[in-house]
Amino acid sequence: MKYRFVDEALTEFTAAGRYYNQQAPGLGDAFVNEVEAGIGVILNGPTVWRVIEDEVRRYLIKRFPYGIYYTTEGDGVVIWAVKHLHRDPDYWQHRRK
Repeated sequence: MKYRFVDEALTEFTAAGRYYNQQAPGLGDAFVNEVEAGIGVILNGPTVWRVIEDEVRRYLIKRFPYGIYYTTEGDGVVIWAVKHLHRDPDYWQHRRK
């Protein structure tokens, strides 16, 4: 199974990694590793995770307060947001239109 980020999701993912590396050396790398591990888990069972709205599912990152918001489309996964869980819950939804 393949996956892809929408542009805004990739931007917020890389920005969060940079932010964490500024907070402590290597912390951003740990964040990236956690997200990539989460994507691997999603790809192994994309329908396991809770549907939060319409067909959008959310996988919660273990070490950081982030969720991966995604849909399954065809033979792949589309990642719509790598979202900080304390941010406005609806800020990313325009991406699906």
